[in-house]
Amino acid sequence: MTLQDIEADVLEAERRLRALTGVAERTFAYPCYQDFVGSGLTRQSYVPIIAKHFLAGRGGGERPDNHPLTCDLHYLWSLKAEYLRGAELIGWAEWTAQRGRWLIVTFHGIDEGHLPISRHALTEFCDFLVRRSDLWTAPVVEVARHIIAWRKSQQL
Repeated sequence: MTLQDIEADVLEAERRLRALTGVAERTFAYPCYQDFVGSGLTRQSYVPIIAKHFLAGRGGGERPDNHPLTCDLHYLWSLKAEYLRGAELIGWAEWTAQRGRWLIVTFHGIDEGHLPISRHALTEFCDFLVRRSDLWTAPVVEVARHIIAWRKSQQL
């Protein structure tokens, strides 16, 4: 697959999603957190393609937190929630909040399927978020819009 192939594939998927949902602005989720095509000497990042067409992109990353000032909105880091306990998710949420960071949590299956989290752990985490009204819980697109506006207001 080439960069041109991935761009055509992404644009066709986006066209279909817009036709289906009517939503004009969304973020991109890198499949399996991979932001490249090819391997070895032919390996190329397609982050610039995502930057051209999307407000932001969610990937994997070295750490699960994003600093609003310095994060790359087109390859945001996320916490892989698979197999984590509720207490671990809560710990990450508290850790990132204490540092003024943005935590994106990626979920796959619940109780079954590919890379699941238990329903109990997910419920425990959601209950925590409901109780912590001081933590902003929002879709990636909404937080990305906020960060872009904040950076512009600060002339960053």
